[in-house]
Amino acid sequence: MNPSTPTTEEDLPGNGGAASDEDAGGVQAVDTAVRVLSALIDTGAPLMLKTVAERAEMQPPKAHRYLVSFCRNGLAERDAASGGYRLGPLAVRLGLAALRRLNVVQVASPTLGELRDELGFTVGLAVWGAAGPTFVRFEESNDALIISGRPGSVLPVLTSSTGRVFGAYLPAALTGPFIQREMAGSQHPGATPSQIARKMTKADVEALFESVRSHRLARVEGDLNPGLHGVSAPIFDHAGAIAGVITVMGSAGLIDTRLDGRIATTLAARAEEVSRRLGWA
Repeated sequence: MNPSTPTTEEDLPGNGGAASDEDAGGVQAVDTAVRVLSALIDTGAPLMLKTVAERAEMQPPKAHRYLVSFCRNGLAERDAASGGYRLGPLAVRLGLAALRRLNVVQVASPTLGELRDELGFTVGLAVWGAAGPTFVRFEESNDALIISGRPGSVLPVLTSSTGRVFGAYLPAALTGPFIQREMAGSQHPGATPSQIARKMTKADVEALFESVRSHRLARVEGDLNPGLHGVSAPIFDHAGAIAGVITVMGSAGLIDTRLDGRIATTLAARAEEVSRRLGWA
């Protein structure tokens, strides 16, 4: 069957068939088209028509008509060898255009305030900078705790929950020099060397990072600053790389840092939402 020529005009986007009827919820044909395109996302090898139809939850003839139109306009393309379908050059250009408009600070910032209001604790966003984990945004609560950190504050890798998340997900070649300095008793500028970090072995560090990866969360209870506890979660970008870390912090005795507690589970869900807005699947 020639993919450039539809068998019928019925159900094609923009035509007068039932699939293009407009209602209060939008245009049904567009909704259907999105289902077909979504079936092609997150695939490696080209998908055969039957698989596309199953994923889009429609009959193969109907899915084929949409694919024909997509191929004609560059949203999809058909592999000459296998006959399967994949996203086309226009779809790739649309995705790249959307990604160019995104950055983790812009996308995550509204979530910080929402988390602060929902949980009642200070929330910060950190990225990996030249000096290591660096806070770039804060939304402070009104509790009695005075947070010493401010935008631009640099954190250690091993004794902050923020740093532990970066250590768990960034390449060792990038974090290694920072970790070695901390284990040798020298941390970020202006910080007091941590006895906790100095006592850690390489096996301890790897076990710590493995625990972070298994929970997709990290926590500290006074490891960096006595009386200050924190829980952190990673933000991933469209390529699956860590783009930032959101941390909820509060006074000992007030904030619940259990990894299965309300604060941790709420934080994890919100961080995942931000990741998905950055294109992470």
